[in-house]
Amino acid sequence: MNADLKFVSVVSAGLLAAALSCGAVLAQQANEANPPKTESHSSSVVEHENVNTTGVHHYTNKAEEAEDALIITRIKTALATDGIGNGHPLAVDCDHGVAHLTGVVSSAEDAQHAAQVAAAVPGVVGVENKLTWK
Repeated sequence: MNADLKFVSVVSAGLLAAALSCGAVLAQQANEANPPKTESHSSSVVEHENVNTTGVHHYTNKAEEAEDALIITRIKTALATDGIGNGHPLAVDCDHGVAHLTGVVSSAEDAQHAAQVAAAVPGVVGVENKLTWK
């Protein structure tokens, strides 16, 4: 009888482990089928003017999210180096290589130039320019 009890315990433990393993695999597959949404927030305040943006992204993996973050950094660097946003609030977001520019610049020409600067950044596949001017 003691041997039978050990056998039942070993079988029960094995079944429990298998059930937990299957549950973990199913949960992982569900997460891959419905990737979590990622929200990004950006804001800027310059001399009582402000810009706020919120974007909802659907990344399938962390590499896509990291690539967009790198593109945002490159665009901000290019715009700062160019001096377009000096003294004005600008916000930059990116979703799967599409850059989103919002904020205020000095003129329509500056808004157009900012879009051209953003489009020239490696990895940018498109630019949505919502810049306004005074």
